[in-house]
Amino acid sequence: MAQAGVETEPKFQKCWHYFDKIQKYFVEVALFFFFLSRHMTLPLFQEYVSEEIHKQHHVKFLEMALEMNQANLSMSIKEAEHDSALSILGLQIAEGLPAVITVIILGAVSDRTGRRRIMLWLPCLGSVLYCLIYVLLMYTGWNLDGLFMASAFRGLSGSMTAFLAGATYFGINSVKPHERVSRLAIQEFLNGGAYAIANIMVGFWVKDSGFLEPYWFALICSMIALLISYFLIQEIPQSRDSPNRRRDTGNCLKDTFTPIMKYFKCGQNKPLIKIWLATLAFQSYALVHIGQENTMVMFLGGQKYLHKTHLEVTGLSVSIGVFLSVIMVVAALATALTPALFKRFLSDTTIIILGFLSKALGTLWIAVVQNETVLYFAILLLAFELLPFPMLRSLVSRDIAPADQGSLFALMHCGESLIFFLGPLMFTAIYAGTLHYYRATVLIVSIILLVLPVSFTLGLKFLAYKKPEDYEPMEESQAESNIGGEQRIETREPSEFSSLANEPISFIQLGANSTSTA
Repeated sequence: MAQAGVETEPKFQKCWHYFDKIQKYFVEVALFFFFLSRHMTLPLFQEYVSEEIHKQHHVKFLEMALEMNQANLSMSIKEAEHDSALSILGLQIAEGLPAVITVIILGAVSDRTGRRRIMLWLPCLGSVLYCLIYVLLMYTGWNLDGLFMASAFRGLSGSMTAFLAGATYFGINSVKPHERVSRLAIQEFLNGGAYAIANIMVGFWVKDSGFLEPYWFALICSMIALLISYFLIQEIPQSRDSPNRRRDTGNCLKDTFTPIMKYFKCGQNKPLIKIWLATLAFQSYALVHIGQENTMVMFLGGQKYLHKTHLEVTGLSVSIGVFLSVIMVVAALATALTPALFKRFLSDTTIIILGFLSKALGTLWIAVVQNETVLYFAILLLAFELLPFPMLRSLVSRDIAPADQGSLFALMHCGESLIFFLGPLMFTAIYAGTLHYYRATVLIVSIILLVLPVSFTLGLKFLAYKKPEDYEPMEESQAESNIGGEQRIETREPSEFSSLANEPISFIQLGANSTSTA
């Protein structure tokens, strides 16, 4: 019996060893299920709200409504479409505005306490409540005003911006510095793959069985992401003398939010200037990408050469939806596979500009072609459109200590909450205002707006000119403090070396005792 116990113990330890190896990748599993639910609910809620409001205005499907008086039909449709647009925009605002504030608070609190999982499981909990309220509304027939409560819950939980900030932190600090871009590229691949799968599923599923079953599926995906985030993802240990752990003035608000304010005191601090240039490039490109994404269906739906394959599915074209999903799948695959290859020959900023160029060429191709077969070549031209996102996240984290990265990624992603309803609103207004002059004007404008992220990236390239990208020279005062720091490191326990191994060669510490100049 004793011998059997001895044999069982090594097997148990071996299984635990394998589990420990793969545990750091549970973040990506949770990310896939979270965004599969998120990308499903985005078109679902728009379709559901539009259908319910059209019912309130007694507007039937087109083939049944043709029997009605044409003037009355036109007026009813216009009123229904107007109310639908206002309701959808209101729901997006009810989620987006609270998320901007929540993600900053979560980032600051996670830095203060060292508990990063809250940026993962809290958005998942908000997604669960969001889907649950929609399911209950369909079963009970309550007033649609309850949907604003669902959006508010998801916004107050941090929404997708908080989850992205948390996933970026875990992805960067779970691997060695030279592996960060590849890890973030995998996350971008899973996000893009979830987008493609969700949009294809929604189109066919709603046609066959209505809205209830897709919302149940989205609820289950959110539950899976919540359970993985809360129970299976472990916190990344920090060193005991982390600047955040030493910061204690007795004022909780001051101790928590002071590091965030120091990001706005750039002065002559080159690393902070680089961080803001990368953040602005990220946000301006996200504005173009998200805004264009929401007008592409309307643009392609109005092209006469696509009408013969235009199949209506509760207001969405299956053929166009599949086309856009294939674009996203190819872009996601390219983002996951090419960064490691490109980094052998190109700098990070050059790879980012390559992504902008891919976006511009693919968009221009879609704008000018007038043949369905030729249109599919845009899939290849847009293959690198997602590359700037992981590359810019990696650049931003390069010169900041892990203890301060929660606030950093919160600031970087909080603007996305605004962009997710301001971007579509701005691009839709441009499309509607220029529709009668030149339908592709909105795509041309998006290409012109790419000048903004390109300019910020060129600024990054200028700052990195003739200097290694992974190294920032330290001032004498910094060097002296590091000399004393080496003696402190010698007294640390072995377990603390693992948390320091992933830190960059030099970084800014935004704590109260930071030596960086403001």
